[in-house]
Amino acid sequence: MDRPDYLPDSLEAATAEAIAALRDALAAGCTRAIIDLRFAELNVMPVAYEVAQALTAIFGDEWQALFTDAGTAALAKRDWQDVTVPLRGVNEGRAAVRESDRAFLLVSPSATESDGVEKLLERVGDRPFMMLNPRLENAEVGLGLAARRLRERLMSRFEVIYYLQPLDARGAIHRVYPQPWEVWQQTEEGMTLMKTLPLRPTTDELDRIFRQQTGTPTTTFLSRLQQFFNALSR
Repeated sequence: MDRPDYLPDSLEAATAEAIAALRDALAAGCTRAIIDLRFAELNVMPVAYEVAQALTAIFGDEWQALFTDAGTAALAKRDWQDVTVPLRGVNEGRAAVRESDRAFLLVSPSATESDGVEKLLERVGDRPFMMLNPRLENAEVGLGLAARRLRERLMSRFEVIYYLQPLDARGAIHRVYPQPWEVWQQTEEGMTLMKTLPLRPTTDELDRIFRQQTGTPTTTFLSRLQQFFNALSR
């Protein structure tokens, strides 16, 4: 996929861009992929539905959609009437991974699922396993050294193939596989690409980039959706 010279201006556009990146990653042999849309108060289920449709187009019915619990899976079964693949809770034992499955999608796992995800990966083997909006870094869960190491070990096995995070009204972090990471700035003319990086920028790197370009660090405006991205979380 060529790098676009603009950012998606709606949730639908971001979802379509993420699905295109997923197709490219799978075609290139990526077997551990993450799609991460970091929008405030985002309802991830409509995005998961679109990803599920895309995976069905690729794998037919030979894949599984997994959720954090049986209750969420039941809601998906109610709402996704035209999705014919199994929709299961991640804790449903051996039923969550079948020999006939060619791929897996796990929707929004939290820090409490980290150990279960690692065990799932052992059973999945080299088959594609995707996570949508994982939140394994929950500050309220797993603060111990062992839990942090588990998360780091788990995340090191995945490639973030799509990422979009607004930086309040000042810009965004963006990545579309196989392109590098991007830092965008909100200007009077619109969103402008400010810098590309081989890896996801840290908070310190973002501060340095914005300070060099604008004289203003980012720490005062990280984390919330405003102005340009308001439509994305609807």
